[in-house]
Amino acid sequence: MKKPIIILACLFGFIITAWVVARMTNVITFLSMQGYANNPTLPYQGKMFATRLKDPERGSFICFKLGGESSVFRCIAKANDIVEIKDAVVYINGKKQNEPFVWNEYLISTAQLNSILGYIEKNNYKTDIINDSTNTIILSENDLKTYHLNLKKYILMKDTLSALYPAFKQAGYSPDNFGPIKVPEKSFFVLGDNRHEAADSRYIGFVKENDVFATVIN
Repeated sequence: MKKPIIILACLFGFIITAWVVARMTNVITFLSMQGYANNPTLPYQGKMFATRLKDPERGSFICFKLGGESSVFRCIAKANDIVEIKDAVVYINGKKQNEPFVWNEYLISTAQLNSILGYIEKNNYKTDIINDSTNTIILSENDLKTYHLNLKKYILMKDTLSALYPAFKQAGYSPDNFGPIKVPEKSFFVLGDNRHEAADSRYIGFVKENDVFATVIN
């Protein structure tokens, strides 16, 4: 009777030890998304697994250290890639990126806003008032198709946000009209999927390869 108990205890101890070692070495990392920068793909407090055994690729979410804190953003470009953003549309090496899932900010009339008010409340879409007849709303291209909306993007101009990375601000870039710029060696350019709510590479600069500790796998 004691032998099966001892075996189970040893097996349990091995599993716990293996899990702790995997966490400490980032072979497997369990993270909870903080903030709204990657909505809707990685929602606030969404759970995810990441591993250092998977190399970062364009389109994958990478985990890196920034000022002692862990950050997660989508890898848009790798070393030697040319990044450009034109009117909130991303281009990599001159090729327009197909990103119907990312959230951008759009201008919407009050009448249009009221027509989808139930969906706004249900999905917690962020809106802001510009004046009595005009508002902004954060949606994806997929959402526009779902609600049969034809909206114009709300484009942030130069000096709209003073927090833009100093070198990029000095170059005259804005969050929605950026580059072209070449990604340095052993670096990545990252963006949040919630483009107007993400303190990504436009604000923190390039992410160094040595600061990346894992790639999200779920």
